[in-house]
Amino acid sequence: MDETDREWVERRAINVLGHELRTPVTTVRGLAELLAAGVEPDLQAELVDRLLRNARRLEGLVDDLLAAAEVTTALPVGPAGPVDVADQVRALWPGPGLDVVGDEVLWVRDLSVRRILGAAFDNARAYGSLPVTVTVSRDDHQVRTVVDSPGPRLPPEDVRLAVEPFWRGERAVTTAPGLGVGLTVARILAEHEGGRLWVEERPEGGLLTLFELPAATAGH
Repeated sequence: MDETDREWVERRAINVLGHELRTPVTTVRGLAELLAAGVEPDLQAELVDRLLRNARRLEGLVDDLLAAAEVTTALPVGPAGPVDVADQVRALWPGPGLDVVGDEVLWVRDLSVRRILGAAFDNARAYGSLPVTVTVSRDDHQVRTVVDSPGPRLPPEDVRLAVEPFWRGERAVTTAPGLGVGLTVARILAEHEGGRLWVEERPEGGLLTLFELPAATAGH
């Protein structure tokens, strides 16, 4: 990322943080004030549910920001274990619109895989079209997963900077809200698990999100 890109990202970060964090904070405060003032009993359950949903959203935003800043305490901890890629894909994307080709077992933390796939799928749902294809293959001690998301052709800078924090291309900014850290967090999580993640332009339009993670072996 050159200096011009960095300046753009920093300006974008300030704007995004001001909007994306303020919305749930304001909502949580308003709901708490309503509950504190007293409401009809039949409204209490609804308000509490909305309060919890917005609090969880705010917690998720903060976790993503900490992970994007590579704050190690925000990254998954605990021992690695066997994780079936196809099972995780189907759990995160049930129903139509996605095809899975191949299957392998990773030796990683399952939370990392869920968050990596979740970021790729969120990106595909927000900016791409269906069907999405996930291809899983093994090369020696690494498993490669490719999330093939068709869509419109992307400017080269959008592809080049897709995994940088707070970068959101013009189409992304006008299409859906977001912090612009989803793929950044996915990249950091992949590296945290001993692998890597990158993106490539899809020749027909859209984006390929690729990541390699350690495979489960007989020694495990």
